[in-house]
Amino acid sequence: MSKLEQLLEQQAQLASQIEEAKKQQKTEDLKTVRQLCKAHGFTVRMLKGYLAEGRTRKAKIEQE
Repeated sequence: MSKLEQLLEQQAQLASQIEEAKKQQKTEDLKTVRQLCKAHGFTVRMLKGYLAEGRTRKAKIEQE
């Protein structure tokens, strides 16, 4: 096996390790979010506007 082939194999292995680490981190982060929501009583409706992609903020209407 040439040096190039070895390096390409290592690159492929690292890529799969990176993907696995991302999945694990995502799972841990979701667990933390769920714990915080439960602890503070947040509901899906309360968070929906903050979690949506491409969200635009609504201007607050001043009360007279």
